[in-house]
Amino acid sequence: MSSKQGSSMQNQAYQFIRQKIALCEFAPNQMISESQLQEELGFSRTPVREAIGRLAQEGLLKVFPKRGIMVSGISIGDIHQIFEVRLLVEPYVIRTCHSELDLEEISRFSQIFHAHVSGENQVSDFYALDDEFHSYLISGLKNDYLLDLYDRIRTQNIRLRIMSGQFIQSRIDQTMMEHAQIADACLKKDWEQAALAMTEHLRYSKESSLATILQNSTPDIF
Repeated sequence: MSSKQGSSMQNQAYQFIRQKIALCEFAPNQMISESQLQEELGFSRTPVREAIGRLAQEGLLKVFPKRGIMVSGISIGDIHQIFEVRLLVEPYVIRTCHSELDLEEISRFSQIFHAHVSGENQVSDFYALDDEFHSYLISGLKNDYLLDLYDRIRTQNIRLRIMSGQFIQSRIDQTMMEHAQIADACLKKDWEQAALAMTEHLRYSKESSLATILQNSTPDIF
């Protein structure tokens, strides 16, 4: 096997495992088997082990020699740090990079959000839409350093969205309403209002995430 093939397999294994973690298919604190991953992927030990090592460096997995591999949880401290980054980056993008955004695309999002809020058309995959909306707004950012910083927390963002939605179902409808407010302000080109609406949305999301974790008696439920 060439080094190029090995690198490709390692990246495929990395993306596969990372996606499973992000969507909570590998639950927080769940033990996973290296041999099972090899079987699912059809890969040899080396690329799977390299992918596991990469994810461990990113804090998504914990490797215990001779004991196994565990999906990392999310603590209260993690939530504070994740939202600290989001509150710094996402309103900033709206205020300073809005010229990169396509208002037709924003209008498409707005129509979906309003249709859900009115009950006209309920969104079937809320989590995918939620991630798509935030990712689209972030795509306007041209600062590679901030993009790298945001990418580091992206998987944790997705996990928090899914887990908060599962524990606090009413949060989904409220989120759609908040998204609609952000999109509508963008359509009016009132970028300051859009940034403020994003800030408010992120604060509510943080409160929801903290409420979710506090429903469990352990300090690191995720």
